[in-house]
Amino acid sequence: MLNKRTITLSSMYKLTAVAFLSALFVTHLPGTLLAQTCDNPIEICGNEPTNIVDFADVDFTGQAIDTCITGSFMTAIGFHTTYLSSNTGVTISMTGVDCAGTLLSAIVVEPNVLDPCNTSLYTAVSNCESASEDFSFTTSDLFTNTDYLILVSIDNASLPPTCGFVIEAYGEPLSIEACCPTNIGYLESTTLEVLGGDGGLGYVWSPSETVDNPTAYSVVATPNTTTSYQVTGFVEQCEYTDQVLVVVGTDIDVPNAFSPNDDGINDYWKITGLSSYTRSRLTLYDRWGQEVFRSIAYPQPWNGKRRSNQVPAGTYYYVIELNEPGVELDPITGNVAIIR
Repeated sequence: MLNKRTITLSSMYKLTAVAFLSALFVTHLPGTLLAQTCDNPIEICGNEPTNIVDFADVDFTGQAIDTCITGSFMTAIGFHTTYLSSNTGVTISMTGVDCAGTLLSAIVVEPNVLDPCNTSLYTAVSNCESASEDFSFTTSDLFTNTDYLILVSIDNASLPPTCGFVIEAYGEPLSIEACCPTNIGYLESTTLEVLGGDGGLGYVWSPSETVDNPTAYSVVATPNTTTSYQVTGFVEQCEYTDQVLVVVGTDIDVPNAFSPNDDGINDYWKITGLSSYTRSRLTLYDRWGQEVFRSIAYPQPWNGKRRSNQVPAGTYYYVIELNEPGVELDPITGNVAIIR
């Protein structure tokens, strides 16, 4: 069972003046990441789990940070937000926590880039969270293109023989966004762009063959089939990826009900866009799986009759196969209710 306590903070406040002394001693374990200090944190990227297996012996002076980071051992992990504006925070996930039952405490702060160890200049952007097992927490809103520190402390007078965890940070402030999904006709083009990356470092669009400038933030795409484009952007040492879909062909709108009772109102099942697919096939089934209606290219809206006889009121199920060369779309399926 999770052993967790939370000390509530306001989302933004200046922390009490504290000074970190340099790490006095760090034991190096081969093939592992060493614990780091506020002026030399372990740098992580969004959505990339990182294994932390060591802590530095740190001497706190003055008041402890928020009365939560009170242990004698800590490590500092840094991340840098992308250029994507967001009104959500970053989630910090700590899994595989194995510190012999010892309580870990963690908080996220915005340091001063010119004096990263001066805690009087820190701004807290999360609550201080404590647990001896796996846990996660989310920051408040973060600035774009900004450095943040995750401070993790062992709330113990002595360092456990072994202590480690896997940390991951994720959320909109650690991502980019490809914009925007669209639908175009054959041989038409559309403009796509990506938000959040560092334009000075460039981008990589793929497939590159159908875009005009595969390293630009804004590209003109001219796919001959429905295509999911992937774009990779860069912020400092981190690489982020997003996708955007361009559907080639006409939008199809299928109503889910009509009332063929000859009152002149909604008497026909009017499917827009389907007639543009001259090879399309629509098949309608009743609830027992018997075929009720079939049409190629749907030239005329259906009137709810089968061989001149009205079909009973109820729910019917359709499958639309586009069968158009160059359009790689799954069949469109759904149901329509006949109301009488």
